[in-house]
Amino acid sequence: MFLAVWTGSMAAMMLPGTVPLLRLDYAVTRSRARTALVVAGYLAVWAALGLAALPLDGVFMGRGRWLLVAALGAAAAYQLSPLKRRCLARCRAPLGRVLHGWRDGALGALRLGAANGVWCVGCCVGLTVALLALGMMSPHWMAAFTVVVTAEKTAPVLLSRPLATGLAIGAVAWAV
Repeated sequence: MFLAVWTGSMAAMMLPGTVPLLRLDYAVTRSRARTALVVAGYLAVWAALGLAALPLDGVFMGRGRWLLVAALGAAAAYQLSPLKRRCLARCRAPLGRVLHGWRDGALGALRLGAANGVWCVGCCVGLTVALLALGMMSPHWMAAFTVVVTAEKTAPVLLSRPLATGLAIGAVAWAV
């Protein structure tokens, strides 16, 4: 049950930031079936992360504010990391992923989607941990997460530092 809810939630929250890649894939191939396979590869990566997150979901439930403070602090630190910057640069450049990651056929479409999913996970793993700690099933946090992730991937300015600041402020507020 968790995995189905997780994958559906991640699809709803993460796919808006992936639309530029999907549009490019469709513009090149004019094949809805191929673009659907790109989506399938992308969602497979998030489903795999859901398997890894399943134990964390149980850890966060009812564990109190100190675990939330730690998760928010870790997410803030990750927002400033070189790995986050590298993954975000890839997420913000769908044309580069199409030009350098293109493979023909169904398997190629799945691989393109999976590669995009890996970069996306690298970009959003800190925020995902924060979301797990705040309450994965909260519609308010899910909506905020969707807006933040989409803005971070598509805005003309980098938002990592302001997001890190907001997460750090949240950690301090919950700690007090």
